[in-house]
Amino acid sequence: MSQKNAADMPIKIPNIGLLAVLAALALPAQAVDLTWSGFATAGLAFSDKPYTYQRFIDERGTFKRDSIFGAQLDARLSQQWSATVQAKVAPSDHSDSDWQASLAWAFVSWRPSDDWLFRAGKIRLPMMLNTENHDVGSTFDFARLPQEVYSMSPLTDIVGLGVSKTWFGESMDWIAEAYAGKVKTYWRYYGREMTPDQHSAGSWFLSYDFKSSGLVLTARSLDNTFRLGAHRVEITREGGKIGRPIVNLGGVYQFGDGGDEKVIVPLITAGASVMLPANVRLMGEYAWLKVDSSSEGLNRWGAYLSLSKRIGVWTPYVYYATAKSRDSALQKYQRINSNVVPAPYAASQKFMADIISPYDQSTAALGTSYRLTSSSLIKTEWSQVNTGVASSLVDAPSGGDSANKRINVFSMSYNVTF
Repeated sequence: MSQKNAADMPIKIPNIGLLAVLAALALPAQAVDLTWSGFATAGLAFSDKPYTYQRFIDERGTFKRDSIFGAQLDARLSQQWSATVQAKVAPSDHSDSDWQASLAWAFVSWRPSDDWLFRAGKIRLPMMLNTENHDVGSTFDFARLPQEVYSMSPLTDIVGLGVSKTWFGESMDWIAEAYAGKVKTYWRYYGREMTPDQHSAGSWFLSYDFKSSGLVLTARSLDNTFRLGAHRVEITREGGKIGRPIVNLGGVYQFGDGGDEKVIVPLITAGASVMLPANVRLMGEYAWLKVDSSSEGLNRWGAYLSLSKRIGVWTPYVYYATAKSRDSALQKYQRINSNVVPAPYAASQKFMADIISPYDQSTAALGTSYRLTSSSLIKTEWSQVNTGVASSLVDAPSGGDSANKRINVFSMSYNVTF
């Protein structure tokens, strides 16, 4: 990172979430037990293609896709009260060229008894099995979490309230978690021929306001975990409507009239991690969401299934993942993408097709982690991505599209907590 970039790095601070934490830390120093910790991943990834996959990965190689650094401060105020602040440096969520320092967590916790927990501030959502720890690479063996599933949710944290209740059992604990809150975040689009601001290929980011609530049930034993969640997301955009339809007027696809002030997005998540005989771990997750917007391809489902086995300090694994938009969205993308119009309108038709944001891809991955110490590991992985109709995880090359691509991705990373 250059000195100029470091100086210009934006810092995102959720004022509401941080306020409660700062108030808690204002207690006399002798009353607060402070604990520092940190985590980091240095990751290299490259593919066998000149165009980019997952924002950064191409044949030139990149450290931006997986690298991250974070630090966490835990303040124990009493037996019932504590506060947590976690900051991280990672690639920006609204620029493909910048890095960004931000607060991932900033909340106060109250545990009146062993079975109840209340949190207020900026909290990570209990969605997929690894959503809450997805920044900490040393806590899972995959080189990166399967994006067919982990890119599904439009958000991973909120500023709000969370409550959980645990029922302790002899062989299995049951946990019910509920949350509600809001956050402003960005959604990335990529135009292979043009963007809203320029007649050339590139990405752009739109800011949205999210309100989210949900209920998640988890059953956990020493070896097994099962999770099921139902979430409701309300999306608005300041100064604009959401969901303007893309219509064919005179043979040219363009935005029509209409749209809504807000869009309601239902999201269903499910996952399981089970220990099989011979210490083989089976893990699978599924997510489904529905979005009524111009980007009809966001209506999709994603799933993966993996097998892994720890052999000494090695944990080899294999997984297969897939994601697919609903058929009507893929068919609409194909109609727009193949629409033949006079030259002045050609780029606009590719732009409209890209707005659909289609997903139709699968990934097969083979990798391993090597545990150096109890808090650090090295990971390597080869994965092959195959696209069908199109995939918005691929930045399609100008003059082409993302259909029927086969992309080999090679990854290596060092992951540590301290």
